[in-house]
Amino acid sequence: MTSDQNAPIRATVEPVVEAAGLFLEQCELTGQGGTRTLQVLVDLPDGTEALDLDRVAAVAQQVSDALDREDPVPGPPYELEVSSPGATRALETPRHWRRTVGHLVRIRPLEGERYTARLIEAHDDHAVVQRWHQPKKGMPVKFLDPERVDYAQLRGARSEVEI
Repeated sequence: MTSDQNAPIRATVEPVVEAAGLFLEQCELTGQGGTRTLQVLVDLPDGTEALDLDRVAAVAQQVSDALDREDPVPGPPYELEVSSPGATRALETPRHWRRTVGHLVRIRPLEGERYTARLIEAHDDHAVVQRWHQPKKGMPVKFLDPERVDYAQLRGARSEVEI
């Protein structure tokens, strides 16, 4: 569906998500015929804490109720899928970076090799990260000085799961 076709759906879903104290990342109807899925992606508006799955389940029920009431989805039936961005989300906006402060990020610069670093700070146009290296196996890890990473100089970035 085009964004114009998704607009009435988003107009129904977004107030419900915001009333629940969440941020609507994505609202998109995909597929055709009997295999359509309405994908709703929600997140906390700010902070670095994780989104509780019970909260996602509660807002999923509220979104479902609103969609049943207002019926903004034309055509055949669809499956509603409400989820959170997950632990390895792509970092595409400054808000995504701010939500990931304190975590590991995998960075793909425009030039040079990709690397993993700890995200120390996130700003509107750049982040501050700290890399490390282990000189030799069995040697202690050496933390390097924090460095500035301009978002405009990145091919992409993603949060990483810590083991």
